[in-house]
Amino acid sequence: MSIQELEKNGFGHLEKGPFLGIKARNEAAPELRGLQSIDKNTNLVRLVEEIDPETGEIITYQDTKKGRKVFKTSAQNRAERYALKSVVNLIFPKSSTAKCSRAKVPGEDVKILKNPEHQKAFYSGLRRCGSVWLCPLCSAKIAERRRSELVAGVATARAMGWQAHLMTCTIPHGLGDDVNDILKMMLNAWRRMTTGRAGKALRKQLFFEGTVRVIEVTDGNNGFHPHFHILIFTSRKFSSSVLQYFFTPLWQDVCVKSGLPCPSEEHGLKVDDGSWAAKYASKWGLEDEMVKGHMKTSKGINGFTPWDMLRDVLKTKNKRSRARFFIYANAFKGRRQLHWSVGLKAKLGLIDFTDEELATKDEEQASQLAELTLNQWRLVLVNRCESALLEIAETRPQDIPVFLSALWSNDLKTT
Repeated sequence: MSIQELEKNGFGHLEKGPFLGIKARNEAAPELRGLQSIDKNTNLVRLVEEIDPETGEIITYQDTKKGRKVFKTSAQNRAERYALKSVVNLIFPKSSTAKCSRAKVPGEDVKILKNPEHQKAFYSGLRRCGSVWLCPLCSAKIAERRRSELVAGVATARAMGWQAHLMTCTIPHGLGDDVNDILKMMLNAWRRMTTGRAGKALRKQLFFEGTVRVIEVTDGNNGFHPHFHILIFTSRKFSSSVLQYFFTPLWQDVCVKSGLPCPSEEHGLKVDDGSWAAKYASKWGLEDEMVKGHMKTSKGINGFTPWDMLRDVLKTKNKRSRARFFIYANAFKGRRQLHWSVGLKAKLGLIDFTDEELATKDEEQASQLAELTLNQWRLVLVNRCESALLEIAETRPQDIPVFLSALWSNDLKTT
């Protein structure tokens, strides 16, 4: 049956045919995690302030259709990122991430700058590791700029008459699986899906212009669960169900050929329409002013994200979470989190930057608020008040000298 006939018939619940490869025999239990990253039901209604009866602290909540969650300001999220970064420093003390945003760049001074457009303060003159997987600070910066890239890409594609879809690919897995092996096999499966004869034929038939692939990972009762989110751009209009119909058997086939269990036909591959693709693009990199993907806070049904592991270590010193983060970091270190297909950025008129370039790229329009001596910077590090100083720089820049003097006076008292 042709694509046109499928669309004409409304494309209801169809039986999967033999198109594009064999049907794997080692069918496994469906895996739902990874398909929940786009929450279609959440709708922010209002902010509610309540006083904690024990501490007297005023806590702000978001009321959503799924319940109430704590609302954090951008300053609070930044403070958390610095706190999570301190956990990474303890787990990987000799890594470049441990020196990131702490060690000075040789020959440069530590300065506090402020972006006039976003009114955000930041430090310059410090080393950056550029690790999107390991560093809460660099990851936030990189993800926000990648988000801007995706938003611009989707807008340009629409202006050119292209259509966007969001495809999610998952696999069954178990607690004893090695996440490094799983990831290698999944990437191999994706390579087969994009470069194999059947994949190339399908892409040509569906008028593919390019894809953007994002890797995400969670950790739960069944172990690590890496999964892909892929933005698909086509120059012809097709329903999401058509893409899902053709790509499901192909994904199952390449997974089995790569040594993985056969993904569930119901949950292994899912395609959302263009509206959800655009929403995912606009939100990617942000979750309550933080980043999505591996940085977001788990909702309890999807397992722990890597940043959840760091939160757990920070709050409870949980040895298991520390060990799991160590395993995760070694498996994902050096890999690309977001991958544009060859030539897509050129088609959309986008400049290609590496993660490291994005992490070290300071705002050209930023104005200088202060310059710190080496001793002042050491006091900031010792007192773990990097985030607090930036908040003062954003709200009361005239108090920066007062804050630094207080640190110096306190240091003299303790010595």
